[in-house]
Amino acid sequence: MRKGIFGLASLLLIFNLAACSSTNVPTDDKPGGTVQDTGNAGGATNVVNEGGTINGNAEGNTTDNGNSNDNAKKTIVFSTFFPDDRFKEAKKKYEALHPNITINLQDVDVDDSHLEAAMEKYVTTTNTELLAGKGADLIQMDLLPIDNYASHHLLADLVPIMEADKSFKKTDYFSNVLDNVRIGEGLYSMPLGFFLKGFAGDDSAIAKTGVTFDDKSWSWNDFIQTSKQLTSKGGYSTALMYGGPEYMLANMVNDNYSLFVDTAEKSASFDSSSFTGLMKQVKGMFDDGLVNSQGRGDSYFHDIQINSPWDYLVSLREIGENTSLYAKPHAQDTKVGGYFQTYRNVAINESSAVKKEAWEFMKFMMSDAVPTPPTSAGFPINKQMFAKQIEQLKKDGTVQAYKEGPLHGLTFEVDQAKLAKLEAYVNGAVHPVERDSTKVGGEVGKVIIETATAYFSGQKSAEDVAKLIQNKVTTYLNE
Repeated sequence: MRKGIFGLASLLLIFNLAACSSTNVPTDDKPGGTVQDTGNAGGATNVVNEGGTINGNAEGNTTDNGNSNDNAKKTIVFSTFFPDDRFKEAKKKYEALHPNITINLQDVDVDDSHLEAAMEKYVTTTNTELLAGKGADLIQMDLLPIDNYASHHLLADLVPIMEADKSFKKTDYFSNVLDNVRIGEGLYSMPLGFFLKGFAGDDSAIAKTGVTFDDKSWSWNDFIQTSKQLTSKGGYSTALMYGGPEYMLANMVNDNYSLFVDTAEKSASFDSSSFTGLMKQVKGMFDDGLVNSQGRGDSYFHDIQINSPWDYLVSLREIGENTSLYAKPHAQDTKVGGYFQTYRNVAINESSAVKKEAWEFMKFMMSDAVPTPPTSAGFPINKQMFAKQIEQLKKDGTVQAYKEGPLHGLTFEVDQAKLAKLEAYVNGAVHPVERDSTKVGGEVGKVIIETATAYFSGQKSAEDVAKLIQNKVTTYLNE
């Protein structure tokens, strides 16, 4: 990941809106009440009861089961929070192929009313286990602070493991994603999937204005100028919809996290003129009406998250029949490319005694040995699996929209031309977006949202708020 801070001119309006439809939530992440141990006994056992408390031991699988023979029976403890059918299917198939390996898949099934408390307890318990040199061998990191764990040397660096494995071919995977989620030179969590972040643009409304632009290479400065031209043509009065300036600011940091936070050095630069200038610019955009927080309304662009090839077709159609995906502008003086957010991030515990076996199972989950349909949440990190999903959509010829969405389950034809453009967006995504600020673990985003409100409401100056954010984030990074 990049280091350093660009000036205000280098970072103009980094937006990251929540997707408008139900596609923002992966369809196969459904919380449910107690730990589900879908493997044989062994390793860590974390029990989350109805109230969200966690009981049980945290010993983890930190021994070699008394054997060093590759054919000896071994157990890999795999800890996740949400139940995941793909992990369960991978466990079933892998154990059938490797009778000497048991995948002890543990997840948390908790009542919705206690979900947040259970998530916080899961994070706290995992922290305690790892710091004690214990815990599961494989851990899904989507709710956990990868950067903090890496800085404390609690996770195995996957780069030397991949380089030493002659059977692993990096070209089989989306290297544009893998190369851009490193912390320093290391890769401490493997994303099995990812989402695309971009703009859904109203092609008809844009065409009527006569305004032209190149979304493949435009910067945020270009976008601002384009927005002014679009809104002056008598069509839509708003270029972009957003929920509020404090959320925009937090998501600006999410989109370009490494410009403000150096995870390797555990330092932040929020008390800088670039950040205070950015705060003022966000406020100005709302004041000028280029960004509107009064509902979705009519605008030229809507921020969108694309969860899969199928979702790409459905989500764009939900916004409008003549809607296309546009690349989100990049910060000035940074490389051209789109934005992505990783999903199903899996790490290997540095204290695990079965790292070799854990890597082999991780590699199995990355392969196309566990096929996923185009409707599955997350673009697969495996290129061949992605290609198969595209071919399946073409073969089917039609897709059915979400029954609970605005199209009410409408079935429509696959847009072949639109589908042909998707590969370029997937291969061109190079800017990693941090997790949703409102989720457990998104502590920096939470700090920004809670603190910046005082500036946008006129209670404090941008400089005073920036200092508060700097102090709070620095404390978090050094915990």
